[in-house]
Amino acid sequence: MLLAIAIMPCVSAQSITFADVGWDSIKLNNAIAGFVAKNVYGYQWTEIPGSTPIIHEALLKGDVDVVMEEWTDNIPTYIEDRKKGGFVELGVNFSDNYQGFYIPKYVAEANPGLKTVRDLKGYASLFPDPEDSKKGRIFGGIPGWSITEIMGKKVKVYGLDEEYNYVIPGSNAALDSALISAYDRKEPIVSYYWEPTWLLGSYDFVLLQDSPYNAETFPKGIGAAPSVTVTIAVSNAFAKSHPDFCAFLSHYHLSSPLISEGLAHMKETGADHTETAKWLLQQHPELLGSWLDGSDLEKATKALESNGTEKKKLDLFAFPVSLNLDTASVDESVRASATQAGQSGVQKFLTALVGAISWILAHLPWFVFVAGVFFLGWRSQKSIGKGILYALLVCVIGLLGLWQEMLTTLSIVLASVLIALVFGLPFGILISFSKKADKIVRPILDAMQTMPVFVYLIPALLFFGMGAPAAVIATVIYAIVPVIRLTSFGIRNVDPEVVEAAVSFGSTWWQTLCKVQIPQALPTIMTGINQTLMMAMAMVVTCSMIGARGLGMEVLNAVNRIEIGRGLVAGSCVVVMAIVMDRITQGKRGGKA
Repeated sequence: MLLAIAIMPCVSAQSITFADVGWDSIKLNNAIAGFVAKNVYGYQWTEIPGSTPIIHEALLKGDVDVVMEEWTDNIPTYIEDRKKGGFVELGVNFSDNYQGFYIPKYVAEANPGLKTVRDLKGYASLFPDPEDSKKGRIFGGIPGWSITEIMGKKVKVYGLDEEYNYVIPGSNAALDSALISAYDRKEPIVSYYWEPTWLLGSYDFVLLQDSPYNAETFPKGIGAAPSVTVTIAVSNAFAKSHPDFCAFLSHYHLSSPLISEGLAHMKETGADHTETAKWLLQQHPELLGSWLDGSDLEKATKALESNGTEKKKLDLFAFPVSLNLDTASVDESVRASATQAGQSGVQKFLTALVGAISWILAHLPWFVFVAGVFFLGWRSQKSIGKGILYALLVCVIGLLGLWQEMLTTLSIVLASVLIALVFGLPFGILISFSKKADKIVRPILDAMQTMPVFVYLIPALLFFGMGAPAAVIATVIYAIVPVIRLTSFGIRNVDPEVVEAAVSFGSTWWQTLCKVQIPQALPTIMTGINQTLMMAMAMVVTCSMIGARGLGMEVLNAVNRIEIGRGLVAGSCVVVMAIVMDRITQGKRGGKA
């Protein structure tokens, strides 16, 4: 009973859920509003992460209480949802922002003729696409944003698609990493971006000019992007239950320069969003005066003046000690290594490998490809019926209009599996002959397999660039484990008497391995190959977050735009690919597929 009483205060009905869509400006706004919520109104507050479309949907359902930054132009249904009363708009947070195509200042200074978006024509060689030597590369926005599609239309309307590939990064983190990596190496890059952000506050980028904004032509891609009205929105239920806090939010207003000032301070000092929020309010005390009055203003001012010097309460549920690890030095060392490495030979090799596989697949007539699937299915399963079934399943992908996306995904998967086998099979064989090596390697393999795959993405992106090379590296690290494990396991479990018999008849170590141990262990090794292939397929969607094209990007687009039908179609194609590849590589064992 006492324990229940102790726990109850931790679950407060007076808790506000803010939306966190991933970028620092909204986190800073959350921290500022959260400071007022806690110190003036006595509310606790938390954040819930998600992409822009998903958070907006959560707002409509009431799963999110407050969204401090609703980028109205990037949400296709915003106006319609507001008119229907799906949420309550409390006011404008800021509207003095910029967005468009940016280039580094050093590129602008070295190329004085490159000042506008239309000037990009003729400069494709300055911004080469590593995956397509015939064209340049322009980075677009985040999947699911309306502006991402509009900027894609701009590339076509201005005729830039003849010289450039318009590449969608997959995530905000991937886009940031691509820009930072290029800037650190002083390489040319052209990309969509927006303000205010810590990145543009810390790095010197130049916005390419465009013709004046026109409300009629802009949706078609013609003209400069307008300043987006960024509003504050709350759920209907929250508006009714928290009128006091909503009244404060209706007066809340910042500006792009103020937000950039706070983000720059955060980047320079290493302060978190909560500390930066207090710092910004201390630097600009007039902000609280414009939002609050009377006793509310006094409470906020008093809390700000205390500056965290109040005595901390004993918290029996929080661990009492924490290590202050210097993760910033790790970030700096990785970035420095990536900068010195430049475009490595590994990156060029991976690009060439994926390009070669993609070229072969693209130049196979569809009926030849389908016939190949039938033949492999028939031979592996010893059944003509199953061969026909697998061929028909592949045809379904073509009927759904995702044939090219399937080939792109398949090229990345095959390249990843090929590299995983080249390194994994010999390594598995080596450690199978040493129990000590197996004990040392096993925990490393465990860590590789259980480590969240997202941890691999950013280093891969910094070292190998956005797109196929980074996707292949991340996939290999994740998928190589089964083939190493099962190769080692299979060889170690070959009957010792069979091995002894081979040696007694004069077989050398190499002959014993190739003619006895590997053939005996082949079913287990094939299982490892099969599992490596399946794990590579599992990385398809994840790697789309670092610019890998194909079915994964189609799924990611559907998720970010909350297009259930589109997601089911693309996801089903991934499942079909996985089933066919699994059946073909699994073969017929024990009389059953």
